[in-house]
Amino acid sequence: MQVEHPERSTRAVNIQTLRIGQFSDSFPPIVNGVSAFVSEHHQELLAQYQESYVFTFGHLDTNFPGVYRTPGVPMGNSPFRLNFSLDRRATRVANELQIFHVHEPFVIANIAIQIARRNKRPLVFTNHTRHDTYVTNYPRMIQPSLQTHVATTMERVIRASWLSTAPSEDSARWMRSLVPDLENRVRVMRNGIHLNRFQRVDEPMRRDDFGIPAERTIFIYIGRVTPEKNLNVFADAFIQAVRRGADAEWIIIGDGKSRIGLEVQVSPVQDRVHFLGVQPRDLIPAYLAMADVFATPSLSEVNPVSVIEAMACGKPYIGLKSGWWQEFIDENPGGLLTEHTTAALATAIKQLCTDKSARLQMSENARRISSWFDIRTVTAQWIDIYRSLMSQSPPPRQR
Repeated sequence: MQVEHPERSTRAVNIQTLRIGQFSDSFPPIVNGVSAFVSEHHQELLAQYQESYVFTFGHLDTNFPGVYRTPGVPMGNSPFRLNFSLDRRATRVANELQIFHVHEPFVIANIAIQIARRNKRPLVFTNHTRHDTYVTNYPRMIQPSLQTHVATTMERVIRASWLSTAPSEDSARWMRSLVPDLENRVRVMRNGIHLNRFQRVDEPMRRDDFGIPAERTIFIYIGRVTPEKNLNVFADAFIQAVRRGADAEWIIIGDGKSRIGLEVQVSPVQDRVHFLGVQPRDLIPAYLAMADVFATPSLSEVNPVSVIEAMACGKPYIGLKSGWWQEFIDENPGGLLTEHTTAALATAIKQLCTDKSARLQMSENARRISSWFDIRTVTAQWIDIYRSLMSQSPPPRQR
């Protein structure tokens, strides 16, 4: 049975409390960065005495206060559900909202836009994904039409929003390019997590349970095992590094359509690679605490929660140079980024295995940089934005 949102009369609210709705196709038990951020932001809004509600589809058997799940049609074999309206119970609550915050640009965005317009309420859009780069995973013949669909959909939602945000400047630039006349209504707002869950891990996973020697450097990846994550590139570099003497191990947490091919690819060093599949979210800090380096060769990220979690746990990163990494870099980097070649990546893998003092310094830098993404600060900034929008007049209606 779904838990109702806490009654207003039983909560310590103040006169500035807002009724805020988060609209997302992704929410636990779905596992991805959007789901993680929306969940943590929702919980923190409640902790900061706001009335927060989440509107999503399917998975009626889960218990989350303030979450309204409208049944939906399964989308293939994925955990996502599809519907073109909210059920009556969710609609009633949505009509009482003061702020609409949309986290994905497709069907659920259309629902939020309609209700927000009808009630003349501010609507904010946060785009968490570079959908334009995901298009390259589809057959080349249909890529042009998919790119047009992505651009048209994104433009429509941005124009319908009072404010649009992205968690990285790289993604914000792409969004501004779609609506150059509205570029002043697109800004950067970083993601955030509860850092303390990763900063202090009482019981890390044990290396002995995986047959990993104490002195070996463990590289870990956590996320979807899909083409856009570029894991085949890291696999080639990992094999080359091991052949060159790197004392390295690779743990992969997650699943997806690239897994079978990846298992075949790493067969020459299969005794050094562990495919653990999808793991419960509450075990992720323990896996990170056991590892030494977080490895993500993806070029299609925005501001990934998985990287923030690893850095909060004091893990240096390794990856390929890409615009989205700028959100994690200052004068003292928390890891290594390389050119897009197998040789360069293999050299960096071996360097992180052998230069433990440099790795320790990167670990300290990573932990420090992670403080930028404290959900308490991020949510407080969002509350300020919500309040600011409440005091503004609606922007001119866009086409």
